[in-house]
Amino acid sequence: MSRYLYIVILILAGEMVFGLPFGTARFFRPTMLEVFGFTNTQLGDLFAVYGITAMLSYFPGGAIADHFSARTLSAASLIATALGGLYMATIPGAWQMAVLYGFWGMTTIFLFWGALIRATREWGGKSEQGMAFGILEGGRGVVAALVASLMVMVLAFYMPDDARLATDEQRRIGFQMVVLGYSAVTFVAGVLAWLFI
Repeated sequence: MSRYLYIVILILAGEMVFGLPFGTARFFRPTMLEVFGFTNTQLGDLFAVYGITAMLSYFPGGAIADHFSARTLSAASLIATALGGLYMATIPGAWQMAVLYGFWGMTTIFLFWGALIRATREWGGKSEQGMAFGILEGGRGVVAALVASLMVMVLAFYMPDDARLATDEQRRIGFQMVVLGYSAVTFVAGVLAWLFI
């Protein structure tokens, strides 16, 4: 496999695993809050659940990255994260969303983060560590911008020309399509990780 295809898949995977828990709230916050009926405080509470779970997952996640292949961990993490997106698209309540964000803390950090760091380190070898991580982080930013732009077009498709005139139903369907779009791209990244990492 091409060395460059490998890093491109790592970049895609490294950004998409965080698209559902963070991209949806970062780029679509007003719509997300309206659709779920959440306040900014409630959304912050979801991130607190994620953060606590992620923090508790960090060290054991590094340990399992030494015992399982980056391929297995990355693919499992991405696919599990995407399945969580399917649940998010049902617009669950606040408690269910808190459980989902805790689940994503496990899938993104316990399963994924150590595997990503290991795979990137191995790609860079002994002499190109800085370049490997620079390409990874720069590439993740490009992927985030491209996917967010695509999802803005998805949302716009379901909204009237003047978004201020959108009905609650139009907002809900548009946001559901955004979540399903993020889920689909995350799932594809998981398949690519399985095939090529």
